[in-house]
Amino acid sequence: MKSVINILFITVLTGFFITACNNSETDKKSAKELELQKRELDLKQKDLGLKEKELSQQNEVLAESEKKPTLDKDSITISNAKAIEVSYKKFTTAFFSIDIPSTFTIESDNDKTSLDYCDYSVKTKEGVKIIQIHSLTSSRFETSEAMELYEIAISKSELTISYKTQKDNWFVISGTDKETGMTIYWKRVSGKNYISDLRIDYSASQKTNIEPYIGKIAGSFISY
Repeated sequence: MKSVINILFITVLTGFFITACNNSETDKKSAKELELQKRELDLKQKDLGLKEKELSQQNEVLAESEKKPTLDKDSITISNAKAIEVSYKKFTTAFFSIDIPSTFTIESDNDKTSLDYCDYSVKTKEGVKIIQIHSLTSSRFETSEAMELYEIAISKSELTISYKTQKDNWFVISGTDKETGMTIYWKRVSGKNYISDLRIDYSASQKTNIEPYIGKIAGSFISY
């Protein structure tokens, strides 16, 4: 009888341990599943946050682009790095050659032709005379060396000089006229037979009508 009771006790105890172990394994699986579900939810929330941030940035870029005005040829300024290109026309004489915007006009200031010199004026499309071009035979100058011409020009200049440079057969001096306050851009080129001057005078109100084109105009200017 005692043996039977012991066997029953052992059987019950064994069943208890088996049940406890099964419950423990079940609890572990449940905890692991909950942890995986939590991680998955966190990842989804993070992904949603990134998408919302990206959408917000796109909306900001779109809003900024809508604020920027559309530029046309008349609203270009020299500070615009991506200025709209305009067409140019080449004007060539026996003295010099130059490219000017196709909307500009150029005309001679001399009533009679001469083999020694020439004078021309260039007007903007608004009819403002803004550029002067002069060519004179090299024999009329003390020297035809660009460096010497540059040094003489600097010593005699009446401008408040903001920029100056000399290279090869030319030099550039620019600044402000002390009396009139006009901005002056002057380029002198010493050619084989002639020394030619390109001079641009403009006020603050004329700035947008000429500054976008100075680089192209001056770069094309040559003397023969």
